[in-house]
Amino acid sequence: MKSNPRLAPIACVGLALATACAQAASPTAPAGRYDAPPPPAWLEGITRVAYTDLPNIQAIEDWPEKVIADFAAAGVQMMFSRCQSGDGWQGIGWKSQHGAPDPKMGARDGTREVVALCHKHGIRYVTYYWAQREPESVGQAHPEWHALNADGKPSHYYCYNTGARDLVRDRIVELVKDVGVDGVFFDMFHARATECYCASCRAKFKGLTGQDPPTKEDFANPLWPQWVEFKYRSIEDALLDFNRAIKSANKDAALIINSWSAWVYRNRGNIRSSIRVADCVDGLLEETGWYDVVDPSFFAFPTRHNFMNWHLAGICREKRAFMWGAGTLPGWRNVPETEARIRVMTMMSNGSVPAHSVPGRDTLAAYMKDIAARDKYFAGSRLAPWCGLVVSERSELWYGRDDPKERYVKGIYGAFQAMLERHLPVSLVTDRDLELGRLEPHRVLLMPNCAAMSDAEMETIRKFVREGGGLVTTYETSLYDPLGQPRDSFGLADVLGARRTGDFDNRVMRVSHSGPRISNANIYFGEAHRWSQDPIVLETLKLRSVATPEGKITRHVPLHCRMLFAEGQDGKRSALALSAYRAGKGDAPGETIAAPALIESRFGKGRVFYFPADITWSFFRYGHEYLGRLIELAAREAAGEPPPAEVEAPSCVQAMTHHQGERLVVHLLNDISSFGRSQNVQGESLRLRREVLPIRRIRVTFRDKSLRNIRLVPGDTPLQPEDTPAGLRVTIPELEIHAMVVAEK
Repeated sequence: MKSNPRLAPIACVGLALATACAQAASPTAPAGRYDAPPPPAWLEGITRVAYTDLPNIQAIEDWPEKVIADFAAAGVQMMFSRCQSGDGWQGIGWKSQHGAPDPKMGARDGTREVVALCHKHGIRYVTYYWAQREPESVGQAHPEWHALNADGKPSHYYCYNTGARDLVRDRIVELVKDVGVDGVFFDMFHARATECYCASCRAKFKGLTGQDPPTKEDFANPLWPQWVEFKYRSIEDALLDFNRAIKSANKDAALIINSWSAWVYRNRGNIRSSIRVADCVDGLLEETGWYDVVDPSFFAFPTRHNFMNWHLAGICREKRAFMWGAGTLPGWRNVPETEARIRVMTMMSNGSVPAHSVPGRDTLAAYMKDIAARDKYFAGSRLAPWCGLVVSERSELWYGRDDPKERYVKGIYGAFQAMLERHLPVSLVTDRDLELGRLEPHRVLLMPNCAAMSDAEMETIRKFVREGGGLVTTYETSLYDPLGQPRDSFGLADVLGARRTGDFDNRVMRVSHSGPRISNANIYFGEAHRWSQDPIVLETLKLRSVATPEGKITRHVPLHCRMLFAEGQDGKRSALALSAYRAGKGDAPGETIAAPALIESRFGKGRVFYFPADITWSFFRYGHEYLGRLIELAAREAAGEPPPAEVEAPSCVQAMTHHQGERLVVHLLNDISSFGRSQNVQGESLRLRREVLPIRRIRVTFRDKSLRNIRLVPGDTPLQPEDTPAGLRVTIPELEIHAMVVAEK
């Protein structure tokens, strides 16, 4: 493997900043893990949350007294409202030693009033603070605190490598110690693409690297990734500082932030933070609602909501994941009850705590009732680790570069959707998990085009497979170093059992009925391969044109994606083959290429399936059923044992298996509904589900036959299991929006 001299500087920066963030890493913790204070115990039991943007500085109609009383009556356990709103207010929303109150508050002390009302009704109160934005008076007194762009021009944001950090730290300590809030929520706490070039940031970066920061994005410049990492680590440094400060003032205070780590993907200048912020705080709150207007073309509705909740729950595995949804729609009115209830159940199914922005108190009461009927079996549960889907922040940033959606993220979404539609248990594995070697006991890892990998990540994979774990991977996995620079060969060549020989790009579906031949590619299902006899695959192979004789099977199926040509190291050729025709230029003859479509191998005790084509990208783009089936077959065979629960249901039903101690809890979410049919316009389209179409006779089979106490929630209705060779099978008579099948001994 060719070493990359560019790794050394960035490793130095990352290590130096991680050390600075942690002050001193725990001697028993893996290198690079932050030593953050533990979350307060009460936060783990929270399931019913009312998020509002209501201002503490003003009484508006029923706010705050009647609103908070109604929240309590609906069963709310935790509530948000604003005590600070950046430069949208002239001051802050409480009487403070560290800043002037907003004039609109008058003689009242709004935040103390809200705290008292919440605590009177038994509600935990987490106060909203607009991170990195302050009233104009702060900037007027301290212009040097403003974040600067590369031209030295200030923005609306403040840099927390300046004295602004001290001001904010003093304020939040005052909030948890004197005002009595139970926690602080920092909204929009992000690194930004064009900032910050203030004197403090320049000096710190130069102290770490010996060089000035680059002033524009340039992936060929070794300083560019160091600069991005510097900004991410600076955010984490500030958050650790804030978390330690509020815990010193009140050990039961919580720190929650919004990081936008699962959906921005270079929209709006790539305003985001690294997933590593989850290690620094007590919980994350992500936004699902605005995704509709940022890029509605990016994911088949409504699956993007499932993915975002699942991703958030995964990166918060040891913390709390809160998902927000837009309570109102731009240019319109409140979200109606059906849409809000489906969103809330989507949040729970995928492991996130619903923190929907309250559309209206009547709608809140409806979904609070839904949550309360289920929270006994939701609190403290986690997604069951059968299949781990690896989502690599490194591959997104440094392999995806200026177009991460096309190069990388679409393949991740395709893999997730394939698992979702086939009701297979799937939980998140991040590249940080691989870096730190903190894998859960998965049976199989699914790595769609995990291109940019470090030596530590690859060693975790080797150990996992060597000890019996299964591996399914695609396309350019491990073919790039951690900064997205190409390697001479696969970094995991020994595990994949493969050697690259060429490449081909067939992403665009093209048709040529006459004239010169065009470049194209197919996957060939040879009769000798067992998957060619699979009933679902055969449905595709048996499709006939008008002239095809009855009974004839066409074994060539068009394949549209990028692909590599590769050879197995054992020299064997698979009966699943890639065949490609590359048209010549002008009158030059074309070239026909044949290569394996699948390389199967063993590494230690584990089984490995490597697809040289980017098939999960193709599944996302085109939705061909046979591609989803190939992913499923590979995952099942690599795992070596079936998942703990199997679900027989239409593909529009999402089934997510959670474990809660020794219980297994299968969430069943009905994603089919009717929509108002409006034009799909990027930046404008908003989909609202307005009715639910019930689904009948869903079957769930539990492999562990000792789990004989099986019931349907809500209602705690006992289900009579049928003993089958595959396990104990129960039938759910009818599913509306959501139900849980709970199994225990």
